[in-house]
Amino acid sequence: MMTFDTAVRLPPGGNQAKVEVRQLIAGLRDASRAGARTVQRSVELFEKVVEEYCVKFEQQTTPALTRFVAR
Repeated sequence: MMTFDTAVRLPPGGNQAKVEVRQLIAGLRDASRAGARTVQRSVELFEKVVEEYCVKFEQQTTPALTRFVAR
């Protein structure tokens, strides 16, 4: 009877490869969280800029535009 136990053996340095893969996964997970935080801050900043410049500008210019069109 033949057994094929070599198929489940790790290659030399296999444990180190497992550690490196785990470190890579942890690094990618941390990077994705940091990226998500950066995107959220960017969205908040964009919303603030839109509110501060676009909405307020529109509120200030609407009466002047209305007077101009009425002429």
